[in-house]
Amino acid sequence: MRIFAAIILSMLMTFPAWAMGDLPGIQDALLNRVSLRLSAEQYVTTKSALVTVGVNAGVNDTGLEKIQDAVLKKLNGLSGAGEWHITSFDRSQDQSGLEKVVISAQARLPSSALVGLRDKTKSMSKPGETYTLDNVEFTPSEDEIRAANISLRGMVYQQAKDEVDRLNKMYPDQKYYIHNIDFVGNLITPQPIMPMMQMNMSRAAVASASAPGLAVGNKVELSAIVVLASMTDHGLIKNIT
Repeated sequence: MRIFAAIILSMLMTFPAWAMGDLPGIQDALLNRVSLRLSAEQYVTTKSALVTVGVNAGVNDTGLEKIQDAVLKKLNGLSGAGEWHITSFDRSQDQSGLEKVVISAQARLPSSALVGLRDKTKSMSKPGETYTLDNVEFTPSEDEIRAANISLRGMVYQQAKDEVDRLNKMYPDQKYYIHNIDFVGNLITPQPIMPMMQMNMSRAAVASASAPGLAVGNKVELSAIVVLASMTDHGLIKNIT
């Protein structure tokens, strides 16, 4: 067996270093590996809320073409602190021949813009056209989520580097390095931090949540499986013998 191992080792020495990784099992045999799970957590905070306003209106054919622009104009008057978008538009015809339109629109508004928003929304209603504040949801924006994920990945990378430094300090002859990092699951997408539906959103809750400068947050976590490895000249002989 030792003669066979010596023959194999002699054959491998004739291969260039770049070709050895192509041989089945050779690359893994040459590595001393350490696998561990690392995780990082932090709070994702937001000072804005995703606001949903519902509109119910009855219009004729002529008014149907103008209703979307009219609704957006009114919503901009309600609050110009965010950009309003119509997210759903449903129409049906009632028995009188009028078109019944149900619209849902959303905008991300700063907490300071939420004070008195329910009453302001209701005041825009008129016969045949009603406005309701359907939902106020403290959800981080895409930019806030992206920044949190970058920060969390940085924490994991730093932890991996610290582990490499620790191993190399304990085993200076091994020369460990980061071989692989696999993040577990998808990157973090926080759930709504403080959902406040229309049915249970009290004036006191809105006033508290919309206090100037208040940042609402929740804790998120990101995990990764990290493999640290070192190249050893004796790894192959140990695996063969």
